[in-house]
Amino acid sequence: MSESRLRALRLGAGLVLFVYVALHLTNHATMLISLRAAEAAAAPIFAAVRAPPGSLLLYGAIVVHAALGLRAIVLRDSWTAIRPGEIAQLLLGLSIVPLMADHLVLVRGGYERFGYQPFHTAIAASAGLQPGIALDLALGLCVVWLHGCLGVHYWLRLKPAAARWRSAWFVFAALLPVLALLGLLSGVREANQLLADPAWRAGFADEYRLPRGADHAALRATIDAVERAWWFAVAAAAAASALRGWSKRRRRAIAVRYADGRIARAAKGVSLLAVSRADGVPHAAVCGGRGRCSTCRVRVSSGAEFLTPADAAERKVLARVGADPDGAGGTAIVRLACQARLAGGGPVAIVPLLPAQIGPAAARAGDGHAQGRELDIVVLFADLRGFTGLSAGQLPYDTVFLLNRYFAAMGRAIEREGGTIDKFVGDGVMALFGVARNAALPDAARQALAAASAMGQALAALNAELAHDLKAPLKIGIGLHAGPAIVGEMGYGRALHLTAIGDTVNAASRIEGLSKEFGAELVVSEAVFARAEIAVNVPAREVDLRGREGKVRVFAFETAASAPQG
Repeated sequence: MSESRLRALRLGAGLVLFVYVALHLTNHATMLISLRAAEAAAAPIFAAVRAPPGSLLLYGAIVVHAALGLRAIVLRDSWTAIRPGEIAQLLLGLSIVPLMADHLVLVRGGYERFGYQPFHTAIAASAGLQPGIALDLALGLCVVWLHGCLGVHYWLRLKPAAARWRSAWFVFAALLPVLALLGLLSGVREANQLLADPAWRAGFADEYRLPRGADHAALRATIDAVERAWWFAVAAAAAASALRGWSKRRRRAIAVRYADGRIARAAKGVSLLAVSRADGVPHAAVCGGRGRCSTCRVRVSSGAEFLTPADAAERKVLARVGADPDGAGGTAIVRLACQARLAGGGPVAIVPLLPAQIGPAAARAGDGHAQGRELDIVVLFADLRGFTGLSAGQLPYDTVFLLNRYFAAMGRAIEREGGTIDKFVGDGVMALFGVARNAALPDAARQALAAASAMGQALAALNAELAHDLKAPLKIGIGLHAGPAIVGEMGYGRALHLTAIGDTVNAASRIEGLSKEFGAELVVSEAVFARAEIAVNVPAREVDLRGREGKVRVFAFETAASAPQG
């Protein structure tokens, strides 16, 4: 079975367990109502779990998830750059078996072997008599839940909707165990009231057939055996991981070269991400090297033939960002560093494409611009006219307030029509249309014209709203031009953002400057209307643009709203 399928199997097993634990905690929370209510709510859950298909699904998920977790420990290439969250998830996962073995063996084993009826009343009464039972159960459930939440978080944060649902997810993740613990406390209190009756106290063990004496000792022996087996498996996995790492370090003969001149050496079979981590080279990997995101991707400058071939799962992830692991048609060869492994035969030279500190947003973006592409796009420039004079004598707070209101109005107008804001500089705005994946240029040109019109309308509304606070109405100049440009994520660190460079961008800036000369709110090049397939009924003007040879035909409009929209 391929690594991608094994990861999917581990994730699927984890999700089965997560759903079960969520139902279990929800059921515990119903003890806030009463023990009878909790037992009634648990009846269908217990019936499903005790049926052969349910038992196979639940206990199979436990075995598969635990076994693949131990396998991941054995196969991990490097422990030097493991993140705090991954450490927490690992330690929580390792502690689940010893914390929950008692509960699992007593409840299911006691039911199957000795007819124990593990109703909430019986468990709560046992906890009332031995408070340690409640503490162990509460701690175990919290550990299981936190481990599951971390796993789901690492999985969901790469999904496009993750940012929208983050707050709701954190509220749910925090609230459910709190309600479950309060329910458990309420259930123990109710059971203590029942235990206050000597007759009930004397008979409840027989009523629920609690394992005692030799039966309890047999279950206790099973629990001890499970815990010993688990810790032996953990120790064996850790030893195998250490031995594997030692063996590979002894055979570090393959050179991996980085763009800054650094050379790392590793053994055959090590992933490019592990090479970076082992040698302290900063390398992005939002998903922790699980092949779920694309942030660890690298351009392979040379030696691509000395890497293991990309499998279907890696190709699928790379396709989302418009990258090709084969370099078809002369394009750059791009691989996921966590999936590409050294196959031996020669050195490999790579260039990581994203900053090491990049976050989950980049993993979700999927626009394929990190390595740069030449696209035919529409560029919009806009600038406030005479704002320096308008702001003279104003308090800094008033100037910042006004600019923020202006930027918010312009930004909403651009994004509403499908544009991408490149940057705000001073009182100017630059936006791009047609940079989204599979964008059609005619649509991009029409969107740019619609955005310019919406910006003019938004400015008029802002002038009306702030009429009493302005010395004079705000005026804007907008320029639009279309053509080829190099589009990519450029900058450094937190300043990294999607932008465009090239003659088209420079021409759009010059065209925006013509709006002041023409006394127009909007100036559009003929190239934009040609790509939008829109006829224009106003005379064209032929102009010279500084730094550009040849005439450019443009159309000037007194208001942006008066330009044809198609």
